Amino acid sequence: MANERDEVRAEWQAVAGGWRHWEALTSTFTWPLSLRMASVAEIGPGQRVLDVGCGIGDPTLQVAVLVGPHGRVLGIDLAEDMLATARERAQALGLAHVEFQAADVLTADLPAGGFDVALGRMSLSYVDDVPGALARMRRALVPGGRIAIAGWAPPEANPWLVVPAEEITRVRALPGLDAGGPGPFHLSADGALARALLAAGFQAVQQERVTLSHFARDATEFWVMTSEVAGPLAPVLASLTAAERRRVEEAVTVRLDRFRSGDVLRIPAQAQLAWGRA
Repeated sequence: MANERDEVRAEWQAVAGGWRHWEALTSTFTWPLSLRMASVAEIGPGQRVLDVGCGIGDPTLQVAVLVGPHGRVLGIDLAEDMLATARERAQALGLAHVEFQAADVLTADLPAGGFDVALGRMSLSYVDDVPGALARMRRALVPGGRIAIAGWAPPEANPWLVVPAEEITRVRALPGLDAGGPGPFHLSADGALARALLAAGFQAVQQERVTLSHFARDATEFWVMTSEVAGPLAPVLASLTAAERRRVEEAVTVRLDRFRSGDVLRIPAQAQLAWGRA
């Protein structure tokens, strides 16, 4: 629905500056998933790739390196401010064959059969019409084209997000974190992404979990970074008083200390990854 998409756009617009500021650390968090997506999608030189929900350009830019100058990569995202950073990163890397557009996968002008590969990393879980999105992605692929989509694994596998969310809910209501509708844990159950691909007509579908590790130098850095990049938390965090923010930060710091490894934090995380052929 348009209103839900407007809310998602507003959430990610609100944290676009945080993603720019924390670009290095967010990239270290998600690189194993980007690498695995490129592998299962069999991305190679000269291919045309669509990246849905590309944010500041991940995995769009990694994919652009793989397809080389004779390939083409299109990244689309709802949040124009996120794309501004993506374009700047592409220019700095000399990746002239990458294009970024502010667009909604449900309404974007995607040419039929225009792509060899379609990707959606942590984006379809925020779409209110997943079947519709997958149908449009399938139409955009050549016959036999590949798709790889990813989302978060269930909450118990992702304390990096669940711990701050639980502490915030002690002082404010925090909607949107259950698996029943758009949000980070939508389609997080084992097999859910694969079933969505099968229902959309994709073949040779497989799914697996990918293990990640959220790095931070200390709990304070983790909290500042999370509060500046976590789109679903942004509206509620903005409403907290200074005293409430301190209370939440202190509680999060204590709970995450068990993930200390020497002088740094390495907080476990898991993603779900599914792939198939059109």
